[in-house]
Amino acid sequence: MPPGQEVASFATYPEAQHAVDMLSDEGFPVEHLAIVGTDLRQVENITGRMSWGRAIISGAASGLWLGLFFGALLALVGPSQMGGAALIASAVVMGVLWGTLFQVVGYAMTRGRRDFTSTSAVIASRYSIIAAEHITDAARALSGLPGNLTRGGEAARRAEERRAARQAARDGAPTAFGSRPDEQPRFGVRVSSAEQVHGQSPAEPAAPSSTPSTDQDA
Repeated sequence: MPPGQEVASFATYPEAQHAVDMLSDEGFPVEHLAIVGTDLRQVENITGRMSWGRAIISGAASGLWLGLFFGALLALVGPSQMGGAALIASAVVMGVLWGTLFQVVGYAMTRGRRDFTSTSAVIASRYSIIAAEHITDAARALSGLPGNLTRGGEAARRAEERRAARQAARDGAPTAFGSRPDEQPRFGVRVSSAEQVHGQSPAEPAAPSSTPSTDQDA
């Protein structure tokens, strides 16, 4: 593990590579940086179904390239009574035969247990950028880079967005009576806090007058 502190972290290697390249373009001493992949996982991608025909073709192709390589090498550096073209052709034929034989034997031994072809790769869940020197400068330069998962980077921005969304939801949420403070009430009349404290009731109907009418006096 290289010495230093983590200044940024990304989900993919191209993002981490882009971050280091950006620091290099800005004149940062990138010789003090390291890209470290963590949480390694082996991924096996299935490419197809294995059959006798595919085993023969695969063995012949791999043997052809191997025979071509050794034939050309012997034609260049090895003394031979044969011509260069004949030597290369012989090596190619031998490579195809041996490659096909090995592939067919291997398929016969694993048939029924592994009837598919695949490619394997080791990948990391995250890629951290470690700085041995100028840690603060590197962290500050990478804090606003998209994809940065460390504090102050993409994670901080996402947390701030979630916090703002929750605050907006609380501010605009309906009250217990089903309406917002700035809306017209659905039932009755809304009473303010001051009116509730002083015991005033809104829009009370006027009491009938106790003064007898003129007609009754007459």
